[in-house]
Amino acid sequence: SLAVAQFYSAPLLSILLLGTIGFSWLFNYSSLPFSNPELLKLSGGEGLLDLLPFYTAEKAFTALEHYGQAGRELYLRYLVADFIFIPFYSLGLALLMTRTVQAVWGETDSWLRLNLLPFGIALFDVAENFCILAMLNIYPNTNVTLGTLSGIATLSKTLLTLATFLCLVYGGLILLLRRVGSARRTTSKP
Repeated sequence: SLAVAQFYSAPLLSILLLGTIGFSWLFNYSSLPFSNPELLKLSGGEGLLDLLPFYTAEKAFTALEHYGQAGRELYLRYLVADFIFIPFYSLGLALLMTRTVQAVWGETDSWLRLNLLPFGIALFDVAENFCILAMLNIYPNTNVTLGTLSGIATLSKTLLTLATFLCLVYGGLILLLRRVGSARRTTSKP
């Protein structure tokens, strides 16, 4: 959308993408007390539900049980960090999509609406987080509706993430092919 495109600047995009990479590292590889490696240690190999492409309500309940009290508390800290992370990655991806679409199809093309995909990811990520937060708060009780909605939100987030990255890769390939074609034309001129 043009509203998102108005925020585009190379420095802002760089800051957001660096923040996204930093947050991703903290969540997935660090030993901080809200990271997936720490939860894996506490739970005997049961990682964050957020990192699965999809799960059933039963899988969610099993994971909550395997986490133990310390793992569930860790997951609550993770969710706080994830709520902070969501604006970074969604705006960063939206601006990256904006730049890609403008480079491939032009400034005012209808393809610019693709830059809304990351906000869809964010919406489902927020829904997933609220469902997981609710399941953590009612544990040891379970709620099939919450577990099912959480799994659906995760699947929707996964599909929109896949669509976003496929669009970015497609746009990147078009730009690469244009550059290669332009280089060939330049070198073949007499």
